[in-house]
Amino acid sequence: MRFVTDDGAVISYDVVGDGKPLVLMHGWDANRHFFDKNIPYLARKYMVISYDLRGHGESDRSDRTERGLTLGRYARDLRQLIEILGLEDVALAGWSMGTSIMLDYVRQFGCAGISKFCVIDMTPKLLCDDEWKLGLYENFYHAENLAFLTMMTNDWNDACAAFVPGMFNKAGTAKKVDIDWAFSQARDNVPHVMINMWIAMAAADYRDVLGKISVPTLLLFSGDGQLYSRGHGEYMKEQIAGSKLVFFEKSGHALMIEEPEKFNEELAGFLG
Repeated sequence: MRFVTDDGAVISYDVVGDGKPLVLMHGWDANRHFFDKNIPYLARKYMVISYDLRGHGESDRSDRTERGLTLGRYARDLRQLIEILGLEDVALAGWSMGTSIMLDYVRQFGCAGISKFCVIDMTPKLLCDDEWKLGLYENFYHAENLAFLTMMTNDWNDACAAFVPGMFNKAGTAKKVDIDWAFSQARDNVPHVMINMWIAMAAADYRDVLGKISVPTLLLFSGDGQLYSRGHGEYMKEQIAGSKLVFFEKSGHALMIEEPEKFNEELAGFLG
């Protein structure tokens, strides 16, 4: 299915199941199929809506849009999806950049109409600086960011080769079929969209938004991650009142792929 945003972008989405609505948001360099191991289970009890973010997957596939490549616009796309489907008391679950979109949503619209949040392995500020050490890798500063942007500009395949393995656990026990699939999905993206959205993430700082989350929140974080550490999850728990933190000890960033059964059970249990 598809809908057209108020600025003309075409967004592809799926709706599976009945019950309370749950919107799943994928991350940077991904698409809605990163939740394929989770949706059938969750759809037993919930109406599960998954969609391709603007410029990702099948959304604006014809030209991979030049428009609206900002987190603020992505949050407004989410708002319009909720309105078009007439969703009420909707739960939001955002993985990686999907969390950034949720936080931008709270900044713009607050938590009205939202029943619950699920944050999946993400920091509120991507870049480290002299005072902030909980960015990407815990050592991703301005210089490292410029180097990665240069790599994306020069050769998208090289950028995928540098980034995708880091989505999985340090132990190296992730299934080869999952890693190869993630590579294939990443390489299918158009560099200008990925570069613009990486810049958007690198420029963002949502630390001031965390205290404004007024709905029950579940924090699912990697216990053996390369991108984010246990410290990231612990910081989020400290900042979001009443939140519940769960670590996936065998997983890296792609924990819903590496430990799908645990992911499904934790999220379904939280949704109640």
